[in-house]
Amino acid sequence: MSMEDENLSKLRWRCRRGMRELDSAMRAYLDNHYLAAPAEERALFVELQEMQDPELFRLISGKAREARYQHIIDKMSDAMAGRS
Repeated sequence: MSMEDENLSKLRWRCRRGMRELDSAMRAYLDNHYLAAPAEERALFVELQEMQDPELFRLISGKAREARYQHIIDKMSDAMAGRS
């Protein structure tokens, strides 16, 4: 297994949040955008994975906004809506 494959496996595992909406959003980004993303965006996605579920849900649901993550949140929404 290559280092990138191993990294993707770890990221995929960390996308399992225990809340269906979060699982879907995180996997949508990982599956549709992560590999093509620049290094800075990838690092921000890892930061999102480190957030506690309530905080992450507020961002994904649009109840909270944080400018540095908004591009990724928008990509999650697009991927979930089939617009990726």
